[in-house]
Amino acid sequence: MPALPWVERQRIDPEREYVAMASHLPLKAYRFVPGFLRDTTRIRGQLAHTPGLVGYALNAQLIRKTFWTFSVWDDRDSLNTFSASDPHSRIIRRLAPRMNQTHFAFFAISGSELPMTWDQMTAPVRPQTGRNDEKQQAR
Repeated sequence: MPALPWVERQRIDPEREYVAMASHLPLKAYRFVPGFLRDTTRIRGQLAHTPGLVGYALNAQLIRKTFWTFSVWDDRDSLNTFSASDPHSRIIRRLAPRMNQTHFAFFAISGSELPMTWDQMTAPVRPQTGRNDEKQQAR
């Protein structure tokens, strides 16, 4: 599956600062990939109607059972509201035992830096780099 390109949900102000979230989501087994893809479709549907979302992208490396996400938000409250809402919240709880160690990074980003390349979007959560002071490891 090729990477889904950057989807811009609102006009980006190059003078404004936004909140970005990058994630690295490795699955434990190939048998979990089809369900993850179905869940991705549900979450993308939720994103289509989520206030405060600036844009997002998804890269699925199926052979590696690994997914990368990148999203940009007006503010942290918008991101937190989305994360706590269903179907996202319910899906994340169900997926937790199916995941290897996940990595998340939250950081400020200027509108002038958007859109980014996949190398730029995933750099904060690449396990081998250990970058970003705000990196959070989950489960």
